[in-house]
Amino acid sequence: MIGDSVIKGRIFWCLLVLFMAIGNAGAQLATDCTLYVSPSGGGNGASPSAPTTLGGAQNASGPGDVICIMGGTYSLGSTFNVTNSGTSSAWIVYKAYGNSAVNVNWTGPSGPGNTMFRIGQQGTFPNGPHYLEFNGLNLDGKNLATNGFSCGGAHHLRFLNNTVKNTGGAGIATIECDYLTSDHNIIFHNGYAPCCGWTSAISYNSNQFLNTNAGLHSIISNNILAGEFDSSTNHTDGNGIILDLSCRSGCGTLATAHTPPVLIMNNVVYESGGRCISANAVSDFYVINNTCYKNGEDLTMNNPPGSFVTHESKTGYFVNNISYDWRNTTSSWGGHSVPSYSQQGSNSAISYYKNMWFIGGLNFTPSDPSQFFNQDPLFVGAPSVDPNLGDMEAKALSPSVLGLGLTLQPTSPAIHKGIDPSTIAGLDSAIASDLKRYVYSDIHGNSRAAGSWDLGAYQLSASATAPNPPSGLTATTN
Repeated sequence: MIGDSVIKGRIFWCLLVLFMAIGNAGAQLATDCTLYVSPSGGGNGASPSAPTTLGGAQNASGPGDVICIMGGTYSLGSTFNVTNSGTSSAWIVYKAYGNSAVNVNWTGPSGPGNTMFRIGQQGTFPNGPHYLEFNGLNLDGKNLATNGFSCGGAHHLRFLNNTVKNTGGAGIATIECDYLTSDHNIIFHNGYAPCCGWTSAISYNSNQFLNTNAGLHSIISNNILAGEFDSSTNHTDGNGIILDLSCRSGCGTLATAHTPPVLIMNNVVYESGGRCISANAVSDFYVINNTCYKNGEDLTMNNPPGSFVTHESKTGYFVNNISYDWRNTTSSWGGHSVPSYSQQGSNSAISYYKNMWFIGGLNFTPSDPSQFFNQDPLFVGAPSVDPNLGDMEAKALSPSVLGLGLTLQPTSPAIHKGIDPSTIAGLDSAIASDLKRYVYSDIHGNSRAAGSWDLGAYQLSASATAPNPPSGLTATTN
């Protein structure tokens, strides 16, 4: 039976999300638009009263253009190819105008290659499109489209504040790209098309070096990822996040692991079929303040896949993370739980600082056991997972229903257990400097500070109290 405190907590967070949604409905219109798009199109795009189509805006766009996509439903019967580029000082931005939600629905066929938005082609790096941003779009693949966003051979791309659901593969998938930012996206219930499920919610595959910058090249931050599944015959993926390989062929070993530095921070990953966060034959990754809850739900995998996993990788840091795992009692796993922190194959220079786990455990002996806490993090309202059923990832709660259920209760042992990652001894000075640009806030922008640093994606504010609901609202039921 669920306790009263949990029920009240869920009610509070659901109300809070509702009030936030109502508030967002009155969001201001964008004022920096240079081109306007609507579902009907037909104009030259120069004003809201003469909007063009998505294709018309893409064809007319150049460096510095802000393409404002007006609210409504857009049907994609084939892949939308983005070919024009911005510059380092004048990006091309595709973003929601703000008058209402921008819903992009796939109406095309299923099968490999039918991605919704494609930026560049594999094998063209570094000559693919560059300096492009996609902000505030809602993509629905209808369980037919391959991926939401696909990058091939491109660089300097930003995927911000998007929702991607029901694609057959990934929400965001990149191959041979560099300088990528995936921030504040919601990616839910993807990977269920057998043609295309051999991937993860966010997959950075074979990242390349555009230059020799020793600092961070790419970021995966503040995303909520749930219900990912590998429906292919492989059943080896279905992860929340994966950094996968250093090249497309012959690069699956520790000896070949060589990729640009990536920050993975403040992500919430729950109830996916595969791992929470995986590093496969890569190098230089910084996995900081992530919350993972009951991933590894695909029981057709040969063994429990693990939550935070390295395989044939090197120079990785896991700092201030939470992994709450689960144990299936009826599968071929023989009652074994999903390991919380797992090293598979050969790995080198993998470091752990202040990480919490519950139920899962470690599959290796740490050099410093004091860096791990075996405790229940005490979430506000975590979803229930039946340990005797399989394929629970398909039944994962939508993030809009879960709300803030994976935030910490005031009595959580994860509170004030973390450290400032930028102060870790031995970090490259360029990495430490870049970390200072990002790590001092949580997924909601709440400040983090040394001495009061919480574990996981959510920082419990010292002044956290239930906010008063907005007044003067008129509710309408349809």
